Amino acid sequence: MKLKTNFHIHSQHSCDSACAKILDIIKEMEEMGFEEYGLTDHLHTSYNLPDIISARRDFLASCPPENFHFGIEVSVMDQREIDRVAAGDYHAWGDEPVYGFRDMTDYTGKFAIDLDEQTVREQGIEFVVGGIHWPLSSSHDRQELIRHYFDLMMFLVDHPLVNVLAHPWDSLELAVGDWYRFRDKEHIDKTVFADIPREYNDRLAAELVRQNKPAEINLAVTLKQKPELQTWYMELFRNWKRQGVKFTMGYDLHAAHFDKEKIEMLERLLTEYDFSESDFVLPFRHD
Repeated sequence: MKLKTNFHIHSQHSCDSACAKILDIIKEMEEMGFEEYGLTDHLHTSYNLPDIISARRDFLASCPPENFHFGIEVSVMDQREIDRVAAGDYHAWGDEPVYGFRDMTDYTGKFAIDLDEQTVREQGIEFVVGGIHWPLSSSHDRQELIRHYFDLMMFLVDHPLVNVLAHPWDSLELAVGDWYRFRDKEHIDKTVFADIPREYNDRLAAELVRQNKPAEINLAVTLKQKPELQTWYMELFRNWKRQGVKFTMGYDLHAAHFDKEKIEMLERLLTEYDFSESDFVLPFRHD
């Protein structure tokens, strides 16, 4: 199959290591024949909002073609982090919460995204990709963390402002391996995916269908995996497809340029698992 859409792209305005220029994104997407694509710089909390405003300004200055869309990627956060940023509490702590407060131990358990309808309107946000980038729990119990990630994804699927569930289950291997504390390869546990109950994925599929929202097949996440875990991901997506789930493709660009060979690799993989262009949809908001 041929990929024609890409709805996960980060520009140099994103708060992480992304470095692509918007004019280069347009040029390369058009050269590779993509029919619809969208920008999705990170918004963890309102601390990152100036980055989104800068991205919007640059997006408009690029005279974007009609098939280039302005979106964002939000992270599910703990409400306490959002409240602390809003109150300016981080100044007293002497830190800069680019990624929220990743040293927390007293989570409230109340999930949230730091986005509202007013910001969506003011920034011209056409679609919202929602993902998990870290656990919001201090638990070290394997099954509790699996359940925690399931709950986080269900929150995102059910949120009225989220249009796409980004990279399902990604970062679970870091949470279970306790990578967020040690930050080394020895604390990444990729065996955890085999322990995810089938029930969780069936319930996620049912909720995605009920909410009429697509899941993302993330190029960066899928292609970085060893063969056995890549197979696990592709079997998951094929099973979801059989249950009626639709998808978006997200390159998840953080480099300066796209890699055409990687796109072709994912196209071959999707073909192998019986995907076609009709399985992919547009994620735009319906107001």
